[in-house]
Amino acid sequence: MKHLFKTTLALCIFLSLLSCSKDDESPNSNSLKADGIDFSINEANIMGISAGDGGHTVINLIGGNASGVKNLAIDIDTYTRETIPGSYSYPTEEGDKVLNDWLTNYMFTDSEMTNITTSNLESGRVTITHNGGSNYTLDMDLTMVDGVTFTGIYRGDFSVMFSVN
Repeated sequence: MKHLFKTTLALCIFLSLLSCSKDDESPNSNSLKADGIDFSINEANIMGISAGDGGHTVINLIGGNASGVKNLAIDIDTYTRETIPGSYSYPTEEGDKVLNDWLTNYMFTDSEMTNITTSNLESGRVTITHNGGSNYTLDMDLTMVDGVTFTGIYRGDFSVMFSVN
């Protein structure tokens, strides 16, 4: 009887491991790096606004701790929740949507706000996937004018707000 119980338990463990799929993904994951260093994110938000026939959406990835604050702002040429998914690039490649070079920027500051570093986008690409609800995936490869690079994938829940006029 003990042998049957151990065999059944081992079989259940084995089957549960087989049922785990490589496609199972956590709703939040982050491999984003700034110049090869982990870019931890405390808050992610998406804000879109329209005025007449135009508008923009800004995606903010914000991190920070006792030593300072960092923010990567990605500005895309769309302004409704339904039109966010897609590939964006600057300079704009065929088939991509517009990634705004001037409004896409980053800011790093120390805790006392005495050393502030900022830069705008030189070139790059961001692919945005809507995973359902307020969960999005951003896959990016960006180079800023000062040479700082942002590479990797961020997947997580965002605070999402749109104002369409």
